[in-house]
Amino acid sequence: MRPTGLRGRIFGHLMEWLAAPNYHWVIRQLRSVRPRSYLEIGFGTGRLAQLAAERFMPRRIYGVDPSNLMLRTALKKLSRFDGKTALHLRLGDDALLKTWPDGPFDAVVAAHSWQFWRNPVATLLRVRSLLAPQGRFVLVVRRHILGDAAKWIPNPVTMSGDELGGLRAALAAAGFRIVTDETLSSGSRGIVAVCA
Repeated sequence: MRPTGLRGRIFGHLMEWLAAPNYHWVIRQLRSVRPRSYLEIGFGTGRLAQLAAERFMPRRIYGVDPSNLMLRTALKKLSRFDGKTALHLRLGDDALLKTWPDGPFDAVVAAHSWQFWRNPVATLLRVRSLLAPQGRFVLVVRRHILGDAAKWIPNPVTMSGDELGGLRAALAAAGFRIVTDETLSSGSRGIVAVCA
């Protein structure tokens, strides 16, 4: 959840490599909206935000991640876009979204961060309030929680035993309509939601 040090850098690069097919899937889901404003919850190394910047050249990129190391890594990776794109990356988790940033956003993305949300119901309501009327909310969710992770994952929906069913129900309750729900080549689940 909060990679640090040399092990964290190695983990970050491995995570980026393993998630590459998921990142490309996310970019394909955003082609129809060509986001001018982009928010990523749990941006990790910044690779997905980098792909969005290269493909769509948004005016604004916002993001939140709980790891200092990932924040520094992402800022370095995205530094070449500074000046063309306003970069606003911050240290924090989904709770930070209660007060920051201001919307609207054409795209809100959460790739492999859902399990780490402490208050998923409140965060989904906040994402709904930040999303532009024609915007897209794109999630990539791991299909399995491995080993001891099930003991410390903070998301109560994940811990409920029916994570995907709980996520779908929570999206509907927050005012979203799911337009895409599919298994990705990586085995993760890809979900695209829009304002209902």
